[in-house]
Parts: sequence; structure tokens; C-alpha cells
Amino acid sequence: MYQLNLFGIPTLDRDGEPVTGRATHRHRLALLALLAMAPGQRLSRDKLIAYLWPERDGDSGRNLLKVGTYVLRSGLGDDVVISEGDDLRLNRELISTDVGEFEAALERSDFERATSLYRGPFLDGFFLSEAPEFERWTDRERDRLAAGYRSALESLAETAEQAGDFAGATDWWRTRAAHDPYDSRVALRLMQSLEA
Repeated sequence: MYQLNLFGIPTLDRDGEPVTGRATHRHRLALLALLAMAPGQRLSRDKLIAYLWPERDGDSGRNLLKVGTYVLRSGLGDDVVISEGDDLRLNRELISTDVGEFEAALERSDFERATSLYRGPFLDGFFLSEAPEFERWTDRERDRLAAGYRSALESLAETAEQAGDFAGATDWWRTRAAHDPYDSRVALRLMQSLEA
């Protein structure tokens, strides 16, 4: 089982050890990230090429995607990336993601688990040159996931306040304020919690 970590600096681990080699080059990690975050858990080859190699013509882009998929399958196992017609998808039985676990924790209102999984902004410091659509996608996902993290922190702080645990609430509000230090509403809630 592989673990794809997309919060903070992206890494790919197997049994707690980092995977190295060609499968973890930038474009391959970006391909894994796109597939991991795909709505419906699949993306068409054309869309992947548009994200990763927009400057390439159709045949050149398809060849680069074919090589990238081959390298992933060679390095990680044939069934890690599955072809379904013109679409590709990640085999969730062989590779899990911290983002997937984070979103599942949010869905079941397990906010403590969700906040423990958020180790930094989505794909922090990761970029692909000459791939503006990938950068725009990364920014959108980063903002969406950060909003989920902020909401989870606020839920934990408010739950602690309702239980009369003002020390715990203060800790959650501090964490929330550190994530967005210019939010005056959060600063006020932190001060109120400290006062209580």
C-alpha cells in the first residue's frame, strides 16, 4: 500500500518509507495528484495533457502521458494507474492519500482527525514550469482545502467553548489565528476565549 501525501511538500511513501526514483519526478507526482483529486476519481487523457503539458501538440502530449503512466506502473505496480477507455484513474486499493483521509474525516465531522492530517498547504512549494492550468488548479484546491481546515478548527474551538473547556478552545483559536493572522473576527474570538 502506498501513501500519497499532498499536504505540505508532496511525498509518496510505502510502509512509512519514502519512495524515490523516476516514479516520484515532478510530472509523475503531479499526475498522481490530479488523479487523486479527480471528481469521480477519473480524468480523461486529454484533460491530463492539458494540465501537465499544455505547450505540446496532441501526439507529443499523449506520448509524454504514456511514458509517465508507464514509469508509474513500472515503479509502483501495474495496477496503480488503471486505464478505462480514454480515462485514467488511481487504484484506491493500492494508493491512499492524506487529502482523501482529510475529506473523509470532514464528512463524518471528525474534526480532530482532519486537523491532524493537515500538515501544510496543498502541494506547498510544488510547481510545474510552463503549466499554467496546473498552477490554477493547484491554487483552487489549496484554497478549498484550507477553507475546510479553517472550518474544522473553528468547529473544534466552538465545541470546546460550549463544553466550558476554555483552555482547549483557546488552543484551537490560537491555531486558527496562526493559519490566518489577519482575520480580525478570529482574533476577537481568541481574545474572548482567553478572557473566559
